[in-house]
This record gives sequence, structure tokens and C-alpha cells, in this order.
Amino acid sequence: MSYIRKMGTKYNCSVRLKGHPNLSKSFVKFSDAQRWGLETELKIRREEAGIAKIKFPKFSEIALKYINEVSITKRCFRDERYTLNALLREPWSEYPINRITANIVGAYRDKQLQSVSGSTVNRRLDVISTVFTQCRKEWGYPVPNPVLSIRRPKKTEPRNRRFKDTELNLLIKGNRTSEVMRTLIQIALETGMRKSEIIGILPDHLKNNTLFIPVAKTKPRTIPLTKKAVELIKNASLPFNVKADYVNKQFAKLCKHYKIKDAKFHDIRKQSLMDLMVDNKLSVGETMVISGHSDPRMLLTVYNNLKVEDISKKLN
Repeated sequence: MSYIRKMGTKYNCSVRLKGHPNLSKSFVKFSDAQRWGLETELKIRREEAGIAKIKFPKFSEIALKYINEVSITKRCFRDERYTLNALLREPWSEYPINRITANIVGAYRDKQLQSVSGSTVNRRLDVISTVFTQCRKEWGYPVPNPVLSIRRPKKTEPRNRRFKDTELNLLIKGNRTSEVMRTLIQIALETGMRKSEIIGILPDHLKNNTLFIPVAKTKPRTIPLTKKAVELIKNASLPFNVKADYVNKQFAKLCKHYKIKDAKFHDIRKQSLMDLMVDNKLSVGETMVISGHSDPRMLLTVYNNLKVEDISKKLN
């Protein structure tokens, strides 16, 4: 229904229909506001532009369908499910997908930016965009992608946390560190592998001085190993039988106990790759073989944070 109220010298008309975002507009004349309200309500009900025959589902229905049919087949299923479950708590998730506009998604972006970083918001927007792309290309719903019409927030600066020797000594040799965590940290330092790749190592993956990684972020790969890395993997109790959450929580507890601030397990991977490039003088292409990156820009912008002193030593 449409409601008209006087606000100062103008008349504001609001159109409120269940399952649709509220629309409002101000007019100088009462008759103009009344006419606009009737026409807008009629337009919504008739679904102009030849789409009246299409029954558009709610975003919440599409999100659940996406989780059960598409996302479940992806390696990022857990992250996507978490994001979509959070989106289901948004009021606009009960709108039909053709009624979710760029303004609505833009308001969601601004709300999220008040509590999380721009990179996190971008990842959540990516999930929304993927759902709308799936609707249009695979499920036959002629809806525009509202994410493509909004301004994306700027990404936060990449982390550049390097551990001091004293910090690594505490993490590896400290009396609070368990044998499993000690081995995981040492392997991460020697190989630059991701956390999920390390906990998935099996004895038959090791062949001479190479390690086969069957489940990686992009595609399976084989990486070269140092002598120390080979020794660590041979002496480890494989499989590790731990999950990524366990490693994150235990690492956070160790950092708190040893008073190591602003540190994450993934920072070890970054430090390892940077050391390979600086100390072992590996090129970007050679480091990519180890890291598994498909784009060299990731190494150049995120990991290759060389200090001025390092470059000066190389020049001299």
C-alpha cells in the first residue's frame, strides 16, 4: 500500500509491499504524490517489462539451493556456506532476487565496512555476485547482477609480519608447544606450504627430495624440498589427524602464552617464501613452483616485501 505524509513543505509518498523493498519519493503537490504511489504500486504488482509471468524466488531460497547444489562441490564450501548463512539473516534476503538492487547491496556494503575490513567485504560481495551469476547463466532467471553496479571497497594493505629469531625459538622450542605444533611450524618454515596442505601430507606423498600435494588451493602440484624439510616429514607422525581450526586455535594460544603479538600461522608461509627469494636467491618463477601461485603478481605485491637493506646488499 502507499502512504502519504507531509514533511515540511512537501508530501512524501511511501510504497510498502510485503516481500519488496520500501520505495519513497517527495512531491510539492499532494495529487502528484498520490498519483505516483498508485502507479508505482500497480507497476510492482503487474511486473512490467514482460516479466510478469516469471515467478522469481527469494534470495534466501536461491542461497540454500546454491549451498546444496553448487557450493557443496567446491573446496571453498565451508567459507561460502558461512557467508551465505550470514546473508540469510539480512532483511533483504526475503526479497525476490529481481528486487535486490544495487542500492540494497551498496547499503549492505556500507554496513559491513563498519565492522570488518575492505578485503573481507569484497569476499562477501564475491559470494553474492557468484550466486547472481549462477541464477542468470545456469538457472534461467533474467536478473542483473547488482554487485557489478556498485563501488567495491579498497583492499586493506597486505600483512607484512616477520617473526624475530627469538619468537621462532619460543614457538619451536618452548615448553608449551606440543610435538604436533612444533612439527607443523617447522615444516611451514622450510617449505612455505599452506596450513591445509601440511596437515594433508601422507607418507607416500614424499618421493626422494620432492613432495606431491594432491589437494591444493588451485591444482595438484609437486614441490622441491630442502634436506631439512625431507627429514622433518620423514620423522613426523603422519597423518597429523588435526584440522585447520585446531592449528589456528593452538597457534593463537602459543602466541598469547609467549607474548607474541599480531601473529597468524599463515604469516609463517609468507616469511618462508620471502626467505627463499632473499636468502636462496630464487626468482619469482622458481618461487611460484614452491608456493603454488598462478599469478606472479601475488608474490610481487604480497610476499616480496624486500627491505631496502637487502636490496643494497645485493647491489654491493
